[in-house]
Amino acid sequence: MNESVQSSATSQQGQAAATDRKAGTLSDDDLEKLIDRSDATPTQDILKMKDGVPSDQQEAWLTVAKRVADQDLSTSHREQVILYNETKIVVPAPKAAAPSAESDASNQASNASAQNPSSAASSAAASSSSSSAAASSSSQSKPEAAPAKNEAASAAATPAPVTDNRYVSVTDKNAVLYADLNGTKKQEGAAVYQRTFKSQAKYQKDGVTYLALYDANQTLQGYMNQASIKVAAGAGGVWTNASGYASLTKPGQDVYGNLDTKQVIKKSDDILDNTYFISGAYHHLDGQVYYSLYDSHNNWLGYMAGSGFETVNSAEGAWAAASGYAKVVDKNYAIYNSFKFDATGSTDHYYQQYFKKVGQYHHVNGAVYYSVFDLFGHWLGYVNSAAVQNVTIANPEGTWQADDRYVTVTDNRATLYSDFNWTKKQAATDVMLQTFKSTGKYHNLNGLTYLSLYDKDGNWRGYINQQSITAGVSDGGAWLPANAYTTFTAANVNAYADFNQQKVATSGAGLVNQTVNISGQYHAFGGVVYYSIYDVRGKWLGYVDASQVKTTSSAAGLWLPHDGYLTTTQSGQMIYTNLDSFAGGRTTTANYQRTFRIMGEYKHYNGATYYSLYDGNGNWMGYLNSALGSESKEAQGVWMNYNANVLITASNAALYSSFFNMTRDTSSLYGGVYQVSGKYSHVNGTTYYSLYDGNRWLGYLASWATTPYMDYYDWTKPSQSKPYPDVNMYPNLSIEVDIAKQRVYIKNGSTNLYTMYASTGIDNSTPRGHFAIQTERGYSFYNANEGMGARYWTSFLDHGVYLFHSVPTDANGNYIVSQAKMLGKQPGSHGCVRLTIPDAQWINAHIKVGTPVYIY
Repeated sequence: MNESVQSSATSQQGQAAATDRKAGTLSDDDLEKLIDRSDATPTQDILKMKDGVPSDQQEAWLTVAKRVADQDLSTSHREQVILYNETKIVVPAPKAAAPSAESDASNQASNASAQNPSSAASSAAASSSSSSAAASSSSQSKPEAAPAKNEAASAAATPAPVTDNRYVSVTDKNAVLYADLNGTKKQEGAAVYQRTFKSQAKYQKDGVTYLALYDANQTLQGYMNQASIKVAAGAGGVWTNASGYASLTKPGQDVYGNLDTKQVIKKSDDILDNTYFISGAYHHLDGQVYYSLYDSHNNWLGYMAGSGFETVNSAEGAWAAASGYAKVVDKNYAIYNSFKFDATGSTDHYYQQYFKKVGQYHHVNGAVYYSVFDLFGHWLGYVNSAAVQNVTIANPEGTWQADDRYVTVTDNRATLYSDFNWTKKQAATDVMLQTFKSTGKYHNLNGLTYLSLYDKDGNWRGYINQQSITAGVSDGGAWLPANAYTTFTAANVNAYADFNQQKVATSGAGLVNQTVNISGQYHAFGGVVYYSIYDVRGKWLGYVDASQVKTTSSAAGLWLPHDGYLTTTQSGQMIYTNLDSFAGGRTTTANYQRTFRIMGEYKHYNGATYYSLYDGNGNWMGYLNSALGSESKEAQGVWMNYNANVLITASNAALYSSFFNMTRDTSSLYGGVYQVSGKYSHVNGTTYYSLYDGNRWLGYLASWATTPYMDYYDWTKPSQSKPYPDVNMYPNLSIEVDIAKQRVYIKNGSTNLYTMYASTGIDNSTPRGHFAIQTERGYSFYNANEGMGARYWTSFLDHGVYLFHSVPTDANGNYIVSQAKMLGKQPGSHGCVRLTIPDAQWINAHIKVGTPVYIY
């Protein structure tokens, strides 16, 4: 071996390592120098920690000390003792063993090599002598220099071997193994990295030392630059860093105390399933990798081939099979959901209960942990085996017992299982409210009872917790609560007395157009859902197939189509906006004898029919009991009896022979008195009179074109039933007074807008001519000389002398009836124009100053 080359390489590696390390961090070589061996005895090597090891590198010092102890053990064969803080780690010396045939052969080969150093390489040198070429002086970019080639001088240039007898391990990841000393590559990199060889000879060529490497069978493997290897103490090779955990799951595996002699110190059978720390590895000459194993107390176990155990990355070791049941006998253990030992529960909660084991881990800390489920199939975590006692339970699911019931699934959180290992077969949400036949039951170890369910086709559906079902008394299944209503709209839907539809309880003819209460439901075994129905008196009507009806939450029942017209015939009744609370917003008092459009109906649970009503403009009015009106198919509503005499007050109103077929207008009837024998309240809001002239029918006339005819006119009301005109809409507004007819006309140009009853001055005392409304007007006056006054006066002549005003009042402000009855019939004033109270008030409030007045 070329020591200078090794020293140079070591120096370069140290410098590179120093470059990579943080300042103040000690290398493995530095840590090895801090091992104190001064207390060694004839039978023990004692390794102690010197001062100067940083606290954060003491574990690294222990790793280096273990490696050194392993190496010393293979050479000195003495017990190795590591004193680490308060811990004493003992690596026992191997027992003496007879030399093996392999070691004898190795020693003989070594001796032969030493006696004849050139013999080991002579054949290789001879075989390559004819192919050597001139040495190349050019530099190549490779991890190491290959032997120079010079074919012409190869035989003469073959270096002489120097006997070597060392074990070496390849420590250079880029190392090259040459087939000869002429640079012919055989293997490189990963193919040779960390392998251990026997160096039988070494050669100097071009300033580089090459070793002749042999395998365990004494077969030459090739030549390698000495800089790529590290000398080992024995056939085990050099210690290499390795970590992790070893689970001893294989029986019959050897544990060695010495890798040179292969001394077996125990078998894995004695420590089977235990988990150990891996603290270093040796790539042996025999081609196997051997690991140095320690327990959790840093006691050295020995060396084991990597093929003899299962390597894992975590301290719990490899999963191992475990089955059966265990009873919790100790309250003081945690239950973990991982081997980070974060507790999620305690055995105190499960004391004297049973766990189901599904696996186990032999942790490096020496404890065995079971992976456990509760008896409901829920995984709980990992529990120390010391907390439980293994028990044998022959039949944990319980014995089968006959059951003969129809049951309905009523818990949507439940699960159907295919076995008692809690294999999920189906979620209860998929079978919620379905009814099955239970043919058997099991009283499980977990304290619950499970039913074996079959469907109507005889298919087994699984096991279910009895708490998730409700048992029925027949094949209808369980009664389930319901609170709804349905309205029967067809006579062919019957209610039955059974769940096979064999016996009719109430025929469809007896149910049609009736709203009933649904107070319960059954999801029968046959797959049909039935409603249990009652009438308003609480009488049970039977079971109805739910698919044949529609339901609603309202006692009003279902909306049903209905098209027609309703004329209200009773006053003081509510028109409802809600048929459950019977809240109302209107009454028939304000809508008496009014016609509405019927757009749908409800057959209420209380037995009444309610129409949904709309006015002529499409506005919804509410719900009205159909008994409070009369229905018609026509928009005018129903004919109503009405006998009266009316005065025609409009000259251009239409007369209809039918709705709405106009025959003529009222121009020829204007001012005449005619008879009314009946009326219609049309949905458009207008009342139409059936008008006669004696026995001759004239047609239908809007009531607004008339006024009731009496011996006197009602001086307390407007003269016409139609609204007063909006004076702002008529720029040519004027007032005309017809003394002969005792009428006042409100006109726009030549168009009459409104006609008023009047009473002018006796003895032609009302002036004739053209005048205009003056500024004077007021609420009331009283003339003591005349003994009467009036209200709502407006002057048209002589600034307060000639007035429009109401019928006269006495000294107390009471209207004088005898004078009021003259209105529209005859003159009665002293020159003013008397009017009805509302007419006088309207003129006083709306007729503007300057409006023309024409009296004739």
